[in-house]
Amino acid sequence: MASLDALALSRAFSNRELSPVEVAGSLLDRIERLNPQVNAIVHLDREKTLEMARAAERRYISGSVLSPLDGVPVTVKDLSSIAGWPRRRGSLAFDGLSPCAEDTSCVARLREAGAVFLGKTATPDSGCKVVTRSAAHGVTLNPFDLTKTPGGSSGGASAALAMGFGPLAVGSDGAGSIRIPASLTNVFGLKPGFGRVPAFPPDIDMPHSVVGPMSRSVQDAAAMLAVMSRSEPRDAFAWPVPFCVPDDLADPDLRELVVAFSPRMGCRAPLEDHEVDELVLEAIPLLTGAGVRVLAEDPVWPVDPVEPFRIFWDTVCMATVDGFTQEKRSLLDPTILKAAEAGRMVSVSAYQSAMEQRLKITAASRAFFNRFDLLVCPVVATAAWPVEYDVPEGFAADDWRWCPYTFPWNMTGQPAASVPIGVTSEGLPVGVQIVGPWGGEENVLRAAAAIERRRHP
Repeated sequence: MASLDALALSRAFSNRELSPVEVAGSLLDRIERLNPQVNAIVHLDREKTLEMARAAERRYISGSVLSPLDGVPVTVKDLSSIAGWPRRRGSLAFDGLSPCAEDTSCVARLREAGAVFLGKTATPDSGCKVVTRSAAHGVTLNPFDLTKTPGGSSGGASAALAMGFGPLAVGSDGAGSIRIPASLTNVFGLKPGFGRVPAFPPDIDMPHSVVGPMSRSVQDAAAMLAVMSRSEPRDAFAWPVPFCVPDDLADPDLRELVVAFSPRMGCRAPLEDHEVDELVLEAIPLLTGAGVRVLAEDPVWPVDPVEPFRIFWDTVCMATVDGFTQEKRSLLDPTILKAAEAGRMVSVSAYQSAMEQRLKITAASRAFFNRFDLLVCPVVATAAWPVEYDVPEGFAADDWRWCPYTFPWNMTGQPAASVPIGVTSEGLPVGVQIVGPWGGEENVLRAAAAIERRRHP
């Protein structure tokens, strides 16, 4: 059961080959047995999970199934709220005991679709790192090598998927927090474009931070996105155009697509790994085999994207700190506190300049994607690194230059995904990034499905 994907479970439920209660109970047992190895799940509520599973089972018996995800287990990153469950956000500044009053919007949509909430997954304090370590819950380890990190901040979600703790996971991404852990743990992760998945209440890091699906297959992620992106009238930025699952994901024909390949994405990249580069390059024949026309071309940036990003990151950390009482601030992760101090040094003029730079970067991206349907590039220039480091050795924890390939797309608000492409000589997974234009989730998923299918015919 642990290896079955979401749509396979749905079919098994419909055919009465498996029951939602049987699957939920088996996965809960698996988590209790194996989670101590990796520390991916930080909260379970067996009775609430089984109650949801029993309700789903009754719907299958009565023929009133809500969606293809009815009865399917889902883990939820502990930055999102589940009504009746606690939310700690990986932080000692929250008590971790008080139940939330309502679901986060995407969680509410999953509940309405009949999904079964399996557990809450680990995150660093407020999602502040690209590893998953917190004073509240400890460190999460990579299932492929327990001495390595699974990445972050959705490392609990990615490690849970890799361990077979359910087929679906809710992640979030403000700088690469879905794509980096997906790359490091051999799972699929999609950062939707800003507004594609409605958010309420608003996130302090909007428009950079979005919620998105993580899974072990592209088709599962597409089915999950179709549910998560359903309407939320309270979100002023939600897209009015619904997302539709492409009907050719099983075997995409991509002859209409022109795709750019850029091994450095037009960025200064002080960290390079030739083995990772070779694996990323393997995506190109897989895409051309699906009919894609691939051209080598870099985006041209009017300013190094890391410059405005640093200002946005530091100032949002400052705003996060300011949202707590003085007593609670001392409980926050030192990474947040250090960035907040840098944020206090940012003048209004500098912040306005960063906003102008973001607009110019977005305009440059628009011009690039007027010529290309997709961009293929690295997710991160390394496989998983030793778990005791917040970033790869040789870089400071607050130095974003080592991973320049993810956060630009948070600033522009475009969809981007990590799809598994191979493993290093040490057996560590590597993903390749596929970036689309605004509203381009369908083609991102189709290209990812083409890579997935041709890697595993």
